[in-house]
Amino acid sequence: MILKCRMNEPMVVGLTPWLPWPLSRWAWWTEPVRAERLAALRIGLALVLLVDVVVQYLPHYADYFGVGSLGSPEVFAGRNSGHWHWSLLRGLEDSRLFGPILLLWAAAAVLLLVGWHSRLAALVAWVLSVSILNLNYGLHNSGDRIRSIVLFYLMLTPCGAVWSLHSFLRGRALGLRGQKSSSLTPDSCPLTPTFVSPWALRLLFIQMALIYFFNGVYKIVGPDWRSGEVLFSILGNVQWARWSFADLPVPFVVTKLLTWGILAWELGFPVLVIVKPLRTLTLLLGVVLHLGLAFTLDLGLFSFYMLCMYLPLIPWERWTKPKDQ
Repeated sequence: MILKCRMNEPMVVGLTPWLPWPLSRWAWWTEPVRAERLAALRIGLALVLLVDVVVQYLPHYADYFGVGSLGSPEVFAGRNSGHWHWSLLRGLEDSRLFGPILLLWAAAAVLLLVGWHSRLAALVAWVLSVSILNLNYGLHNSGDRIRSIVLFYLMLTPCGAVWSLHSFLRGRALGLRGQKSSSLTPDSCPLTPTFVSPWALRLLFIQMALIYFFNGVYKIVGPDWRSGEVLFSILGNVQWARWSFADLPVPFVVTKLLTWGILAWELGFPVLVIVKPLRTLTLLLGVVLHLGLAFTLDLGLFSFYMLCMYLPLIPWERWTKPKDQ
């Protein structure tokens, strides 16, 4: 007898932490969210990480790591004093050892991408991310720190609950079991919507708001940002710009307005996203900003790592509603 599996009670997976008052009374912190949002974060971050390792690290690992390289221990010895910049790779001198290490990093990204042992893969990727970052500061930028932050959240959360190889195989097994069973429970129904506690996504969103705000605070201290000249100078700098300013000339007044606009947007971000009528526009401006930076400036994968933080804000569940069989 083949039974039809219908939508049932929602299933919440993962850790649901205790929250003090008033957070425990605030639905934004307590109401579970669809697991697709966390899965989108996992997939996006894993894809960017995989490109990062394969394209930017592996081809040049002998130049970046090991004795005699740009990231040799003596180059950054002075910067380590007084700081606990830990790295499991510190002390490795043979650059040839970093080839297999980077392949392990890429393998962790692949497992995270397909969603097989996702939390373990995120843990391995996080350890390697921090270790490699702390070996060669000059090689990295703020985007690489965002990479480590997101991986940290992923290893603590059930990021492979949906849209993963694990969930696919589990759902298939449960579906076959359901065909042979006379009853189905919410936990055994592959069509049951899966939810996660929102704490990790909320903390990540707050962290994103603080990143923008304090970045704006740092910028407004500098006279070049206040005068509006920064963007014009950067677009004309061959070390930063992807295109010659002669090929893409932008009027000075436009770059000045854009400079001030970026500064105002960053400083106002925490407030703008609280105001519901302005929230969507504020986030769209952030997406446009990072796409523009990726197109015009040589910042590595910084913009794409930042865009990963926007993925959980998209209501993916609207397009993934399962249908009754």
